Amino acid sequence: MKKIPLFPYSNHILPDGRTQLKIAQARHIRMVKEALISKKGFVMAMIDSEREHSEVKDVPAISTHVKVIDFNRLEGDLLGITVEGIDLLKIEQIRIEDDKLLIAECMPFSTWAPSQTTTSNQCLAQRLKQLYSSQPEMGNLYPTPLFDDMTWVCQRWLEVLPIEVKYKQMLIHQKTPNLAIRFLIKLLQDKNLNH
Repeated sequence: MKKIPLFPYSNHILPDGRTQLKIAQARHIRMVKEALISKKGFVMAMIDSEREHSEVKDVPAISTHVKVIDFNRLEGDLLGITVEGIDLLKIEQIRIEDDKLLIAECMPFSTWAPSQTTTSNQCLAQRLKQLYSSQPEMGNLYPTPLFDDMTWVCQRWLEVLPIEVKYKQMLIHQKTPNLAIRFLIKLLQDKNLNH
């Protein structure tokens, strides 16, 4: 069982994903410093944006172990960091340290194996390419995108789409990305995004 700092956040990240965070609170600055020194990273738990300040019991079980790949000082004593998802962990227990930093006891959780893009799901990769070219700040996080790996494509969609956390958790609990692929194709068609 791994003990690792926990950061519940409404920016969602899955394995191989990248996101930029602004760190303001002293406990989280300590978490980032320790993550950089120990090279052990920390765990990011997905929470819905309206639950940003909710109870510890609302943190979902499956979370992403991340490493800090870049950092810089921002105005107003903020710390800007870029993190990359390493793998999934299942949170078994959470304790709160004196400075209110959360520490999670975690077990490994299986991640989806890479899966080849096919003609039936190619639309998801195409739409993601379009999204990244229209949102360069997002696309620039991925100098070598893996558009031919449907697992990678699905995980990037699950990170950015405004889907309730309980549905994202249900999808990443699956052994393969197949259900996520079907769900995402249907969602993008329903939203008329598929042309």
